[in-house]
Formats: sequence, C-alpha cells, structure tokens
Amino acid sequence: MKNQDEFGGMRLLTNFQAAHSAFGEFVLLKSSFSDTLSGFLDFKAETYPDQQVMIRLSEAKALISELQKRVQYIEAGIEDARTSTTFLE
Repeated sequence: MKNQDEFGGMRLLTNFQAAHSAFGEFVLLKSSFSDTLSGFLDFKAETYPDQQVMIRLSEAKALISELQKRVQYIEAGIEDARTSTTFLE
C-alpha cells in the first residue's frame, strides 16, 4: 500500500482468521479486504487478494497493545489529529 493513499481509497478489513504455533511462537493471520469506495455507483472498485502473514509472538503482543490503545481512544472520543487526511507515513 502506498503511504500517500487517502482514507477514501484504502483497503477495509472485512474478514480474518487466525491460527498459531506455540512451538514456533508465531501467529498466522489470514485477512480479506474490500475497497472502501466499493459501495459507490459508477466507481470501479479495486479487487484485493487475501493475504496471509506470519507474526512473531513479540510483534503480535505489540500489535495487540497498540490496537487496544487505539480502541480505548476511540471509545473515549479522543481523536488522533495525525490521521486527518492521510494514513501513516
């Protein structure tokens, strides 16, 4: 994904499945996406293939922590001013 993509044309996570290996200390994540603009008439939505990634245990823990923090901010009504028009750089 390009850093300059705007929210209007970003991929939207629509489904995911997870598996893990205790021995290998990793999580497998399979994810499906749709184009955020796919509901608009006369818009040719981009098709995104499913992705499967392996996440090391340490990165999975960091991801969970960051996602939980963001969910708490959203639920508290705290806006992230850095995401006003574009995604992360």
